[in-house]
Amino acid sequence: MSEIKIKAVVLDSFNYEENDKIITVYSKEFGKLSFIALGANKPSSKNNYSLNLFSVANFEIFKSRKAQSISKLKTGTLINDNFKITKSYNNYLFASIISSVILQEDLFYNKDPKWFDMLQEAIKNINDEINPFSNMVWFLFYSLKNFGGNWELKKCYRCSKPSKIYRKFDLNNFGLVCPNCIYENEDEQDFEFIKYLQRMDNNTFFTIQKFSINVSYEIIISKLILGYYLNELGIYSFPIKEILKKEVYNENTFWEYSHSVLTNSSI
Repeated sequence: MSEIKIKAVVLDSFNYEENDKIITVYSKEFGKLSFIALGANKPSSKNNYSLNLFSVANFEIFKSRKAQSISKLKTGTLINDNFKITKSYNNYLFASIISSVILQEDLFYNKDPKWFDMLQEAIKNINDEINPFSNMVWFLFYSLKNFGGNWELKKCYRCSKPSKIYRKFDLNNFGLVCPNCIYENEDEQDFEFIKYLQRMDNNTFFTIQKFSINVSYEIIISKLILGYYLNELGIYSFPIKEILKKEVYNENTFWEYSHSVLTNSSI
């Protein structure tokens, strides 16, 4: 094992034997990795604060040569505890959804400094109550390609041709539909919703923060993207299943609500 320094966000922590912990982090330098923190549960441990869930810290570790093997913690220095996340159940759920999808995927054992910056910013914004719900939605949206996912927002998904205008976004097939491909019995959607999706697609996690938020659109997009992670990408996430139990996502009313919002019609 070689001794290295990393900056990382704590994604998971569990007790190991009597006094130790196994910590999983996403680091700027190496991506996702796990290490054992010996004596972390002792009252005298100097590393305790840096090991809490969602904390951002600098760690000195003895890194295992194999990406998925356990490394060993030497010291941890707290940068930001993000402790306020735990004071709101909803915010805790939003941050837990983000951490859960990272924990599921082996691809995150590869480093991606830009993606680390996005993760760190999302957790910070949720902690600071800066559009916490939207930050979860945006994080999942801009992580789609990391998981091999794709929403077709640059051309019609039916004819594979770009168009100056689109009539709808197909909520079941996750793609835009041009005027030539709209079916006779299909309702066209409010163009503002289509522009909203295109704006997300044409920006980044950081630049989208400056635009105004349409709560109704965000609710619809969140339902679609949460279901997409579960059903299309096969990501198992208990926090996603928990949030989908909320009344706003009730299957009996959600599609009627979506139709009303997207076509400007009454339910």
